[in-house]
Amino acid sequence: MTDRAPNQPAPLRVLVVDQDDRIRATLARLLCIDGQCAVVGNAGGTDEAIDVAADMQPDVILLDPRLPAMAGGRSIIPSLRDAAPGARILVLNWSETVDGGSPADGADAYIRKTFRPHELIDAVVAAARTSVA
Repeated sequence: MTDRAPNQPAPLRVLVVDQDDRIRATLARLLCIDGQCAVVGNAGGTDEAIDVAADMQPDVILLDPRLPAMAGGRSIIPSLRDAAPGARILVLNWSETVDGGSPADGADAYIRKTFRPHELIDAVVAAARTSVA
């Protein structure tokens, strides 16, 4: 039995990827505030993120772009897309650029880490509504 009203949509399934376990825990708590999102997994590194994305097939992957690069300096985003083709990727960042480029390069959207809780939820919901890049 669920607490949702009959016409209320299922929560968006979110994977949280950040090196810092405290940040992952905080993001998970914030995302669950109003029932629009459900955190289905979290990961602290690139290999773990790809594995969890493949297993959980989330609707949205909330990604810290400062994760160490994959072998050969490759971005994690293409590998996440391969692992969870239906997932939208929302990049978290302190600024509007990552390594001299846009944080949205290869991602569906981004949000600055200076967000308010409702802005995070709104950004996840908006990312889920975008078409996969």
